[in-house]
Amino acid sequence: MSELTFYDSVETARRALDAEKPDLAFIDSLRGVDLSDADATLAFLQPQLHRVEQAIYMTKYPEANYAEFMPVDTQGDVWTPGSIHFSGDITGKPEWFDVAADDMPYAEFSRTQFLQENHIRAIGLRWTRADLEKGQRLGVDMVSGKVDAANKSAERDIHKIATVGDGVKFTTGFFNNPLVTSVAAGATLAASTPDEAVTIVNAALTSVEVNTGETMQADTLALPTGVYNGLVSRRMTDTNMTVLRYIQENSVVPNLTIKKTRHLTTSMIAYANTPEAHRFHLPGGGLQLGPDWQVGHYVWARPGIYATGGYECRLPKAFTKYTGVAA
Repeated sequence: MSELTFYDSVETARRALDAEKPDLAFIDSLRGVDLSDADATLAFLQPQLHRVEQAIYMTKYPEANYAEFMPVDTQGDVWTPGSIHFSGDITGKPEWFDVAADDMPYAEFSRTQFLQENHIRAIGLRWTRADLEKGQRLGVDMVSGKVDAANKSAERDIHKIATVGDGVKFTTGFFNNPLVTSVAAGATLAASTPDEAVTIVNAALTSVEVNTGETMQADTLALPTGVYNGLVSRRMTDTNMTVLRYIQENSVVPNLTIKKTRHLTTSMIAYANTPEAHRFHLPGGGLQLGPDWQVGHYVWARPGIYATGGYECRLPKAFTKYTGVAA
């Protein structure tokens, strides 16, 4: 048995152990503790008794999947003030005509200009010398963690603007667009038989084609998550297919795309998911982080901005919202 060694103070023990085992992590971390401060010493010693898990469990946030529901226009850069597009139409009506007459009916072409403005949002990051020192001791890159936080914060914000607006510059987004055709479904999909569910969905899809005079056809169906999962878990009558798959493969629209979303609760939206019908403006593609600059003696910052023109619905009749499909 090895002989026990007694020390007259923690400081003496620290120096002895440091000399014996200079690579000991405990000693390295203990160097930064003011042993004359009882509170600091206790705060250091207590955690040493616990096992430290290496993983950091970050708070989980819903996916920013706005691009799955609408085309995203990234043309231009963050400094682009906006964009202009034109809508044209023809006028004029053929009439019965006598070749000796001089009152020829004429056709005309009209063009209307539309202006869409972009606005800038900002989210950056800052760090101090203390952050760098702490990260070095913990083996953590504090700056890259802050960069990741800025990027994810921007993505969540962009998703919100695209889907439901922000209440200031862009009051609505895709899911709460007030311009779309709204129709009461008459029955919930959950309470309907599989055949009735197919009929309800086909009616919504057909509505787009009828409302646009057969110039547009719905190709996408957005469903509340609960409704989507319910159609997946039910079997279509006299088949081995789920109701959802049957609708995808046998609806009035070939190759129908069906997506679930947390942004719908009691309604579904059938629509033509094309740039001609709607789009979300995100010039430059999202957050642009600038160069680092020192803002104080021991403080640095990295600014970040992104521009967006919000959600734009160009052909409202290409969208039909069926309300009451879920309780």
